[in-house]
Amino acid sequence: MTDRSAIAERLQRIPTTLAADLLRDRDMFERSATGFHPMTPGMTAFAGPVRTLAFLPGRPELRARPAPPLHFTEIDTLEPGDVIVFAADGSLHGALFGDMLATRAKARGAAGAIVDGAARDLACMDEVGLPVLARGTAPMAAHGTLIPVSGRCPVRLGDITVLPDDWILADEDGVLVLPRALVDMLIARHEAGAVKERFSRQLLLAGFALAEVFPLPPALDPCLERFAATDAMPKPAVVRQALGAPPPHLAEGQDT
Repeated sequence: MTDRSAIAERLQRIPTTLAADLLRDRDMFERSATGFHPMTPGMTAFAGPVRTLAFLPGRPELRARPAPPLHFTEIDTLEPGDVIVFAADGSLHGALFGDMLATRAKARGAAGAIVDGAARDLACMDEVGLPVLARGTAPMAAHGTLIPVSGRCPVRLGDITVLPDDWILADEDGVLVLPRALVDMLIARHEAGAVKERFSRQLLLAGFALAEVFPLPPALDPCLERFAATDAMPKPAVVRQALGAPPPHLAEGQDT
């Protein structure tokens, strides 16, 4: 898959809880950031390639840097579908992200923002429509208390590391940080699982018992492969034969 928007659309359909289950063999404790809260009511899930920004506590030498501040420049150059990550080690000593930054990010086509620190202007940010997760809120802007020092660099997000070429999947349950190879693996596993569940559901509707077809036994893998390729259900006699229990009077000419 190469189209970023198509990948993001398929990825954001997967709840983070299900994604963690599907990738449980892939060190998910090192890829999951928790403790973030939606900053707007009814926040939707979002996904996309990451754009990182690292912040440090302010000091005079850092505050003397020329304008515009680095995070303004980075937001002004966002690519459509990017997810912004503001990494400030969870500091609530002033808000890093508010309605004006959210407005510009939304105009640039950002998919969402994750702030490892404080946000503000929630009432106005709700009107912007950009999904935002943050550690908390603060009424005052950070200004010189937290300084952006580097962009598009490795950062710490809670207890995990985010690399510049990672992808983000986020919803109300948490944040997953995935290299591109795991994004493709997750989508493939999710879509294969969805086909498998749909096949089991159709078998249940055809009269098979739960113990026979859920979870789907390996004996039905050939039937599942044909279903995935053609969307055609096998005849019940074929399924029973695969399960090792053919009906007593299989009709003449029945497909096998």
